[in-house]
Amino acid sequence: MMPDLQPADARPDFRQEPPELPESLHGRQILDRLHYTVQGAGEHFSRELLSGDGDITLDGAHVTASYSGELGSYQLRLKLPSAFLANGAGARIRLRGWQQISYIAIGYSGFSGFEHVKASNPAQDQWFDFSAGHGDLAWGWQHGWDRPEDAQAPDIRLYIKGTPGEAAHLDVEDMLLWREAPLDGEALADQDLALPPRVLHAIRAYELKCFRSYQSQARAFMEEGKCPLYGDVLLDWPADAVLPPALPETGTYQFSWHALHPAVMLMLHAHDTGETGPLFAARDFVMGWLERSYDTPDANIKYAWYDHGTAERCLAMLQLYGLGQAHGFDKRCQDRLRRAIFRHAQLLASEVFYAGHQPTRYHNHAWFQDLVLLATALAFPRWPCAALWIKTAIARLEDQFEKLIVRDGGYSVFVENSIGYHHGVQRLIEFAGNLATLSGHPTEIPAVAAELQKFSDFFRYPDSRRTLSQGDTFRLPNQDGVNPRGQIPYGKPGFTVLPKAGYAIWQGNHQDRPFMLTMLATSLSRTHKHEDNLALSLYFDGVEWLIDNSFHSHEYTDPLPAYLRSAAAHNCVCLPGQAYSIDPGLAHLDGRSEDGICTAEGTHEAYAGLTLARSVSGPLTQLDFTGQDGISQPQETAQLRFHCGEHVTARLEDGKAVLTHPGSAFSLIIDFGDLPARIARGEQDSTPMAGLVGHHFMTHAETDTLIIDLADQETARWRVSAVEN
Repeated sequence: MMPDLQPADARPDFRQEPPELPESLHGRQILDRLHYTVQGAGEHFSRELLSGDGDITLDGAHVTASYSGELGSYQLRLKLPSAFLANGAGARIRLRGWQQISYIAIGYSGFSGFEHVKASNPAQDQWFDFSAGHGDLAWGWQHGWDRPEDAQAPDIRLYIKGTPGEAAHLDVEDMLLWREAPLDGEALADQDLALPPRVLHAIRAYELKCFRSYQSQARAFMEEGKCPLYGDVLLDWPADAVLPPALPETGTYQFSWHALHPAVMLMLHAHDTGETGPLFAARDFVMGWLERSYDTPDANIKYAWYDHGTAERCLAMLQLYGLGQAHGFDKRCQDRLRRAIFRHAQLLASEVFYAGHQPTRYHNHAWFQDLVLLATALAFPRWPCAALWIKTAIARLEDQFEKLIVRDGGYSVFVENSIGYHHGVQRLIEFAGNLATLSGHPTEIPAVAAELQKFSDFFRYPDSRRTLSQGDTFRLPNQDGVNPRGQIPYGKPGFTVLPKAGYAIWQGNHQDRPFMLTMLATSLSRTHKHEDNLALSLYFDGVEWLIDNSFHSHEYTDPLPAYLRSAAAHNCVCLPGQAYSIDPGLAHLDGRSEDGICTAEGTHEAYAGLTLARSVSGPLTQLDFTGQDGISQPQETAQLRFHCGEHVTARLEDGKAVLTHPGSAFSLIIDFGDLPARIARGEQDSTPMAGLVGHHFMTHAETDTLIIDLADQETARWRVSAVEN
């Protein structure tokens, strides 16, 4: 499947690229090439050779094909004066003004039709290289590892399936055909220079944060034969079984296996202990994977070549290669690793594979590809493609962060509506910042990494362990007793509003006990978003009194997960039975501080035809907040809900709810006036549900929920305060 076994009649020097060779061909052993361009070295485009479904123009810089209408598919073809023997095709292109693109393809007319590869998530409004050779993993991945022979190509074709906007364009700087020799492992040797220690250290520092239990998991492998996988999983692995029998049970197991996570944990353990046993066990695991899933086709193409997992596998092989240099692995082992690393990095660089399993280009899985591409280029800086890989990785990361991270008030916040995922990508961006610094390229990535960490630290509760379980975030429940770490007062109370990111946060002290009140209006992305616009959460005296109810699983249409994502499971006004949109741009938030009173005001239009508004005010010197909720048109089914944390008990007393917790010397009072109310707990069969909280995947518990019926009220006023018991 993967190896380059065909002999070559000539092998250009891999390390010495001709100065006129297009940058996109660096790293390939080019035997012959045909290069069309508007200016500079190569053949020049002429209008007579170009055809397609749009208006074609040439200026001094590039070819532009402009498209309109509803054809659904559009083509630009360069007809060659004579056929060219080739095993690769490419172009440098820019897409502009497309309403939607299903994919863009590049290739040539071959014996069996259009020989091509596709990119399903191409960038718009930026130039990029779009190319593939028959020997590339990208070509094999898209064609079931069936690669054509070198072919006489009569043309180069670009094909777009999509919908033009008012003015859709395809700009082309270069079009290329080439014939390359099979990959030469000796040329990749890079004179056997040791991998830079700082790169290996950055990789290990990142892995240590990903695999918190690697020591116990590695020991379980060494002493009990268990297979360690991501998430503290240990699978039985009998000595007579090629694979762990339980491996097919979940996609998560298969992803972790093909990402070589068992080998990573063993390598981390070997580094800690200085023992060679775990190191050689890691080597056996990786060599076994190469034999079963790389040298021959793996039937499980989804997880063997999953975008995220493929990147992590390349990172694992980089680690092993560096350890192999330090511990004297044999030449054949190192050659196999080096070739596999090169091909993996080439795949990660390819637009064909970029975010290849995702519905959108802008996704954190693409970040893994760029990070590992950058790490590989820094590990092998003498490879002629290293400079291009560094430039590609940093440019794509900057583009990703511009779309998926909002910088607001000195903080950077991940836009995917989940503080849990924010913490996850924070590790990635910290790694990216370290690598970007090592690259020496000017970039804001290290600054963004520092701002993400700053927000994580700021957003934690005073016990430094927990945050609210916003969006698809696991929940750490309250303790059932005193929490001394949560009773240390804030040294510098403050009120912070991040309008772009959608957060208002009060951090104050009540009788030397800290409290943190949070109001959400995150509305930049649908991903991991819950129906939590204008929802509150309240932490005080080591207890989370009013909580975000977390989630149960990603089976979003199942009853319990659907409830935990709904407005009915958040501390806000909900309209049971009415559709709620989580589309971006529907929630708005701002705030001010006057005369010691801090006020946040927000609105949202998630319910069609309605505007819901909330205003919350209070000082930082005591826990005493007043709130007002409004609906633009009264709704008979409207409810105001407050959800209590674990071990918090609620009872009703004359228009008030009294909340107590066995570990706190205070009670919380929620005053809602003469509105009808009740306390619900564990109502899993009701519609909507109530009194339920998620913790981890497929786990939940019962809690108290205060339900206040608003009936036809346009406005509801309430107050939350603390009193000493």
